[in-house]
Amino acid sequence: MGILSNHTDNNLLACLKQGDIAAFDELYHRYARKLMAFSLTFFADQQLAEEAVQEIFVRVWERRRKLDETKSFKSYLFQSVKFYMFNYIRDRKNDCSLDSLSEDFGMVSESIEDSLSYKELEGKMMEQIEKLPTVQKEVFKMNKFKGMTSEQIAHQMKLSKRTIEHHIYLASKSLKSNMLHKPALGLVLMLNILF
Repeated sequence: MGILSNHTDNNLLACLKQGDIAAFDELYHRYARKLMAFSLTFFADQQLAEEAVQEIFVRVWERRRKLDETKSFKSYLFQSVKFYMFNYIRDRKNDCSLDSLSEDFGMVSESIEDSLSYKELEGKMMEQIEKLPTVQKEVFKMNKFKGMTSEQIAHQMKLSKRTIEHHIYLASKSLKSNMLHKPALGLVLMLNILF
């Protein structure tokens, strides 16, 4: 546990605005793994997800004096991942051939960034996660939300690593299948296929 682990996010942000590196480190250790797990729901590529998280924390440091310590830092971080994803797609849209995608996918507004809020995404995704079979749901949450590896989950649940990986695969497949029918989330989940 870090020396500042008992401080609230708001207190740490106030210190960070003054250039306190220890406060920055504490915020990083508090949220980096959660952000990484969240990024992996957008980017199937581990390196790309890591780059997203690193870039977001670099921006936090660079813009520290402009941060509002009265607002939720956690929400700010998760929103930043979402915007990073949209910007990534926007910057590479000319590199992709969209001819093979369905007409429904092509009708997604270019202003989706404005219409899709993190709360909507989180709420709909959580509804689908809660519908998963019990073991799949538990394994998926441990992997994606707590950032635990297959080996760690296998050890904790006393199951084989292969079984855990199979549960993660089945849960991901089920969520992709269910969420692709939701227009606002189709784009998000297509990222796992395209990138």
